[in-house]
Amino acid sequence: MKKILYTIWLLPFIWGSCDLLDIKPVNSMLPVSVEDYESVLLGGYPRTEFFMKTDLATDNVYANLNCGRDADKNLVPWYVWAGTHQLAEVEDSYWQQLYQSIFYANTVLDEFAGRTPSADEKELFDRVRGEAYALRAYCYFYLVNLYADIYAPENLDKPGVPMPLSAEDVNAYTQDNRRETIGKVWEQIVRDLEDATKDLNGKEAKSLYRFGYTSLQLLKARVYLFMGRYDDAIEAASNVMATKSLYDMNDMQGYIDEKGNKYAFSGNFGFIDTGYKDEVLFFVGGKANNNIYYYSTNMFKPTEELLNLCRREGQGMDYRRYIFESFADLTTGDGVQEGPTDYHMFATQEKNCYYIGLKISEAYVIRAEAYVRKGNLKEAVNDLNRLLVNRIKADKFIA
Repeated sequence: MKKILYTIWLLPFIWGSCDLLDIKPVNSMLPVSVEDYESVLLGGYPRTEFFMKTDLATDNVYANLNCGRDADKNLVPWYVWAGTHQLAEVEDSYWQQLYQSIFYANTVLDEFAGRTPSADEKELFDRVRGEAYALRAYCYFYLVNLYADIYAPENLDKPGVPMPLSAEDVNAYTQDNRRETIGKVWEQIVRDLEDATKDLNGKEAKSLYRFGYTSLQLLKARVYLFMGRYDDAIEAASNVMATKSLYDMNDMQGYIDEKGNKYAFSGNFGFIDTGYKDEVLFFVGGKANNNIYYYSTNMFKPTEELLNLCRREGQGMDYRRYIFESFADLTTGDGVQEGPTDYHMFATQEKNCYYIGLKISEAYVIRAEAYVRKGNLKEAVNDLNRLLVNRIKADKFIA
């Protein structure tokens, strides 16, 4: 089943070798206090996208060769399904970004391993350490899924990814390409998630750009689903669903009626500017208004099959359609260039918005899938209906 608002794809061994990672301090100032190390950790959260190109290797999108803009050269290997996605003259930014984040997380964890905080420092100490564990788990989750085979009993002894657990080891491990097994990497991800849970228990994120207890629970649900630990995935997803509510997209209808289908989400007002933003638990990975899926003149479009999941029967019945549709007249000249879609999730290029890393609706989808895997179809349908009743026009929804 294709996921419209969120998709992660497993690409086994898409690069045979990876660029060296050389991390150096940016200045001579050394962190001392817990607050200093909090600043170090904040510098480690990913600032660039490290997942965007993966959709090009799936059947969710296609390259529209009739558009008005060519794709960058480094994107071509992805959508032609080349044997390697890494051009020889281009650095692997995904590998580099994720190990850079791990370096920052390890720097904090190395220091905190030998420190006993004062009573005044204890709460911040635990928060920063918990975030460091969560960030490291998050990065290894992406690394092992991007650069190794899928999690499965028959694959656990296969090569995974380098797994430095201290800042000193990052350069050595990544340069020498010393890979731990897939099983060991996943074991470390789970260990880090559990350590993060102890530290972040009862602590919500200071901002949507940092991990807190609820966003951590959603990350755990995602990891456990991938591992086939369905009871654990259900428990973690349930924790998220009990904490935050879904946004009822019917609340947008008055605004849509006022602006009209074509202009409801245009200019500097996008889907993320509605009450939908309250579903976001964690923004990640740089400015989304620089992404390659602004479809107006870029060549990459969602497939009609994917779009039809939001069109259903009748215009606008599923409000998620407004994320993808331009509602343009395809008989006009610009229709050929634009194709059937624009992208209104993050508004337009003039407004800085950021990629969504974790959001409430994923908990519903994760728990529904876990119930299906366990054979509990009734519970799965209930979860999906709870999601859809907040996505489909009220007078059109049929449970």
